[in-house]
Amino acid sequence: MRLAGLGKAYGSFTAVHPLDLTVPAGSFFALLGASGCGKTTTLRMIAGLEDPTSGAVLLGDRDVTALPPHKRPVNTVFQNYALFPHLDIYENVAFGLRRRGIKSVKKQVHEMLELVELGALARRKPHQLSGGQQQRVAVARALINHPQVLLLDEPLGALDLKLRRQMQLELKRIQTEVGITFVHVTHDQEEAMTMADTVAVMNGGRVEQLGAPADLYENPASTFVANFLGQSNLIGARITGRSGEDLLLAAGDTRIALPAARCRAASAAEGTAVLAGVRPEKITISHRDDAAGIPDGRNRVTGTVADSSFTGVSTQYLVATPGGFEVSVFEQNVERDTRLVPGAEVVLHWNPAHTFGLDAAQDIDAGTEDES
Repeated sequence: MRLAGLGKAYGSFTAVHPLDLTVPAGSFFALLGASGCGKTTTLRMIAGLEDPTSGAVLLGDRDVTALPPHKRPVNTVFQNYALFPHLDIYENVAFGLRRRGIKSVKKQVHEMLELVELGALARRKPHQLSGGQQQRVAVARALINHPQVLLLDEPLGALDLKLRRQMQLELKRIQTEVGITFVHVTHDQEEAMTMADTVAVMNGGRVEQLGAPADLYENPASTFVANFLGQSNLIGARITGRSGEDLLLAAGDTRIALPAARCRAASAAEGTAVLAGVRPEKITISHRDDAAGIPDGRNRVTGTVADSSFTGVSTQYLVATPGGFEVSVFEQNVERDTRLVPGAEVVLHWNPAHTFGLDAAQDIDAGTEDES
């Protein structure tokens, strides 16, 4: 599937700026972004539920932009499932085939119910199923017509956390088995990274960055992606020199090494302002008394524990530094150091290779809840 300059404006407001995207056949593709970023509008234009202001939707070599929704080889699964309450599960799944005039539906319906592991519940009504089961019925009903592309609009949004995580794996399994292209719209970063082969991060009607989940996470191209996809520490600094393949930065009295290849600032010249980024889980926190045991060559930041939160899998520390910036650290609860309490003096250290650099002209809070 290819979107060629696809855009949508409502009067003077541009919901989606002209967009060029290629989704490989048989892939799981996610459009990720906050509310109002344009992801659902993009999905609706692909489905034919919204007319684009510019551009085209192509499936293979076929331009389907002018086709009405029912004539496109595309089906959509919505957040509210849209099941027929008066029909049982079997008839809900069979509906698309019967509508096309196909009389012998038994084999296809049973195959589809087995795919979503609901064969034993074929004669139940939707209200007799859990939210996750209803969601799988909606997927089966959409897939039975063998669309070229299946669109999923926040399909797991109504489920509780545990069930949502279970369904993430279930949807990925189904997509792998049927081999149909899935385009999934979500605001949930974990959901996109768990399920998708490729993620397009949208912001303000534009694609901010496109790539494999691990690449987006490890190498964010902007402060929005760094903050919206997981959590990042962004530290204002200036380039003071170079050492081999690393740029040397100063953030107040703190010295930080940054691989030059991971710096996206406009310039690598001395004096250039950059934002040095590091993910909280990449940082090790040590009590000041243990500082002598920290290996040479690691980036170091001293500070004082301002807050700590036990979350089960890890403990999250917020560390205030003499330079006036705060650093978040996620430490696995393997061997907890009981000395690391609020007020404790600590040294934070990490492998310089885990540092990334962004242009300091960008909004440091973009993509966070603090963004105004």
